[in-house]
Amino acid sequence: MKKPQNIIAQIIKNVKKKNWNCLVNDCEKNSINSHLIQQNGLLSNITVKGHLIELKMSDANRWRKEEIPYEFKHLGIRQALSYKVFCNEHDTEIFEPIEKADKDFESYEAFTLFSYRAVCAEIRKKMMSIEQHNRIINANTLDGKIDKESIQLVINGNESGLKDLNFLKEKLEKEIESKEDKYSYFTYKYPKIDIYASAVFSANDLDYPKEDGALDVKNIYIHILPLEEEIIISTGYHNEHTSDEIKEWCKSWDNLSQEDLELKLTELFSRNIENWGISPSLFEKLKNENKKKYIEVLKKNASYFGIAKNKDHFNLFETA
Repeated sequence: MKKPQNIIAQIIKNVKKKNWNCLVNDCEKNSINSHLIQQNGLLSNITVKGHLIELKMSDANRWRKEEIPYEFKHLGIRQALSYKVFCNEHDTEIFEPIEKADKDFESYEAFTLFSYRAVCAEIRKKMMSIEQHNRIINANTLDGKIDKESIQLVINGNESGLKDLNFLKEKLEKEIESKEDKYSYFTYKYPKIDIYASAVFSANDLDYPKEDGALDVKNIYIHILPLEEEIIISTGYHNEHTSDEIKEWCKSWDNLSQEDLELKLTELFSRNIENWGISPSLFEKLKNENKKKYIEVLKKNASYFGIAKNKDHFNLFETA
């Protein structure tokens, strides 16, 4: 008889294999693996033999109750920040401005396109999570072996998050089409660190008062793009859904020392976003105790939402 974790592992595998429609409205074509950050001109600048490292969920067959189910994994550049989001036609057509030879990664257009792709990736991840957890609840082989009530709460949370994300998607689609400058963004350059990221996260914490059915629309977008000699950090928000705290956070990336930048990146990756990666060469230089500490901090912050207010005073990027 299979163990529950083996059954769950197979469900996760099957959901990943499933064909998912393109997220462009009314498109019924199957989605391909769309990259949040393109291979050529960005990720290719920091690969080692075509590979990168990202934080991924551990194989469910090896889950242990006392451990957080995430680990650093080597993966090929073709799998880096890659999700089944758009069909080939729309992936090529929509993002052509940031794929062409004379692209400008510091432009407003680039910021909105990277943000749109990040939001759509989050939508797909939540759709897959809902499908996965529904299959787990409905699996006869798991009857009496799982807490269905807790799993249903996860589904409800994802469904609520989907409503928020679809609102953000619609706003970005209108902006990309109309170009009305309804977003503010800030771009900062720093000496090259072999990392990359592209994400959106809520600026509200769990204690934020929210009426039933109300949307969580105060979000921050952030993209870290590795060029040949430097990194670009692009962050911003929708002008109609912001706050002084959001504005202050976006501007806080300016003129940082190397140490302060590393601390701020550590905080971002351990509290706010999971869509990030690192080159194998830099990863090997990081202290092993810091890699372990990061997983511990990640576990502690697993239920953390909003802009970080309490510092962990921990630098993942301190090298050995």
